[in-house]
Amino acid sequence: MLFLQSDEPAARMRLRPLLDRLALDCRIGGYAVVDRDMRVAGDVAKRYDAILVHRNPSTRQIAWLRRTSARFVYDIDDLLPANPAATLRGRQAAEARSIAWCLTNAHCITAPSPRLLTTLEIRLGARFADRGVLILNPGAENPPPEKGFGRPRLLWVSSAVTPASDDFSSACEGIQAALRAIDTDIVLVGRFAPRVFDRLGRREHIAWLSPAQYARFLAEGPFIAVSPLPLGLSPHQQAFIDCKSDIKAAEYGSNRIEGAYSAAPPYTESDLPCLIVPTNAADDWHKSILALAGQFPTGGNALAGRAAFVSRRPSAIASRLLAALARVRDAADRPVEFRATPTPAAFRKIEQRLRKLLPRQSR
Repeated sequence: MLFLQSDEPAARMRLRPLLDRLALDCRIGGYAVVDRDMRVAGDVAKRYDAILVHRNPSTRQIAWLRRTSARFVYDIDDLLPANPAATLRGRQAAEARSIAWCLTNAHCITAPSPRLLTTLEIRLGARFADRGVLILNPGAENPPPEKGFGRPRLLWVSSAVTPASDDFSSACEGIQAALRAIDTDIVLVGRFAPRVFDRLGRREHIAWLSPAQYARFLAEGPFIAVSPLPLGLSPHQQAFIDCKSDIKAAEYGSNRIEGAYSAAPPYTESDLPCLIVPTNAADDWHKSILALAGQFPTGGNALAGRAAFVSRRPSAIASRLLAALARVRDAADRPVEFRATPTPAAFRKIEQRLRKLLPRQSR
């Protein structure tokens, strides 16, 4: 199997656990990974009977797919890009065209939520029919040891800066009020706007954790999680938020962490047990967090064994990915050869510098 990987951190969270499980169980004969520079690693072979493409392929990955005319599974786990293609320019417009090409030409399209699949159909202007397949995001395969008693810390993980809104600011005020009431601190992991730091007092900020570090962090930490999302953005911005997946709930619950979640579709439409904060009002967030603190760590310790989280283990979800790969394999005329000269490191450095400049020029 050949995996054209475009975003390593995202792949490590969503697809690589499933592929690793399939390989470990000998349900696939290993897999090779092609990065954005067309370097291939892993279980390299002369020919591959199935191809998996992820998120936003690089220009060279797309060119190879076009040239080979190979059938492939396309996995997209977010609304990429956030806005309609008509409003985009430059590199973002090119990325939107690549994503649209993948959605149009993939033999099978996989995504972590029905809402995302439906929204992508609307954006594309065409139904996926039986090409669209739901593959939920996985949590941890094995629950960690039960968390010990003591004072919990709050945990907020963010992969991107969230657009400003009044209700989001109110949620931050409620979180700060809960911090004071519990007499604890909050750990912020990832990217946050300055306004978030301004509203939270006792805090620790961790800019980046590798997937392996993050897994250990969740397994060992005495946390109550908070996942505030804005609810009153413009239609295009809100659609991006609403199409996110419930991966945080899957990761937290499988690691014995209870969480408080905004009343946004990623959580209100999830099959996982989530404490939904009724509104983003400060008082609602304050009360919800205090309720979780009152049952810490018993509430979180009980989560990992619940059927909903057992069904999110990679070993349980991997079968759906295997079925999608089998559809591609069975429909292919013949196995596909992969040959490519990796992009020279100097060229990649020049491109990275240009990428840093382009957003400034387009403002």
